[in-house]
Amino acid sequence: MIKVNLISKKRKAYTGRNWTKIVTFSLFGLFSAYFVGATMYVVISTIILNNKLKNVEGESASISSAMLSNNERLSRFVLTKLIVTEFERINKNKFRYKDYLDQIALLLPPNATLAGIDFKQAGWISLTVTADDIFAQQALEKVLLNTDMWKESKFFSGAFIEEVAKDKSGAYNTSLQLELKGNG
Repeated sequence: MIKVNLISKKRKAYTGRNWTKIVTFSLFGLFSAYFVGATMYVVISTIILNNKLKNVEGESASISSAMLSNNERLSRFVLTKLIVTEFERINKNKFRYKDYLDQIALLLPPNATLAGIDFKQAGWISLTVTADDIFAQQALEKVLLNTDMWKESKFFSGAFIEEVAKDKSGAYNTSLQLELKGNG
């Protein structure tokens, strides 16, 4: 009779199956660990990104409100600038009475006063000047006859005396006209 050792074949078959099971379970465990790790990475990254997104949204809201606040200021600034520009344009086109009156006041000698002024005639200013005495009248005439002064003057190109009269109190009333330069 022949003896067959069946245990050894079974043992070899069993050992082969063990290795297959070990390799299969190991690969399954590795893949499972990889997918769990990848899933955790995605979840953690999503949480971090959501937190960053919330921070950015908060910052954008504060920046947006600051921009709206600055937009209000900018709108007010632009409106104010437009108003000031319009005032400047209007004032540029207006006759500059104060500037002319200041220049006339500089022409008058100390004892002479401006008694009347008329801006009605274009290109001319009509004046009435009262001088307290003859010396003030002479000083006024000297100023009016000084041709160099009229060349340097920004506002006037000359003066024309119309009438000089002495009143009861001894004061001299002079009616004269000042010719405005081309820009007047």
